[in-house]
Amino acid sequence: MAFITVNNADKVQVEISSNLLTCLLNSGLLHCGDCKCLNANAKAVIWHNLLANSTYIDGSDGDKKLCA
Repeated sequence: MAFITVNNADKVQVEISSNLLTCLLNSGLLHCGDCKCLNANAKAVIWHNLLANSTYIDGSDGDKKLCA
């Protein structure tokens, strides 16, 4: 996997669906520490998403795993 180095001064504001947010967090491509809530609605969506997806079912053996 290739990593992108970004200067912290280079920031963008984007809007994405909660489904895409779920996919990015679960894949490890986006870490919750990389997110900044810009308003109360964004904070509620991110918190709900993190709580709802803090465990997932591993399809291979059906065990619940903690998301990292």
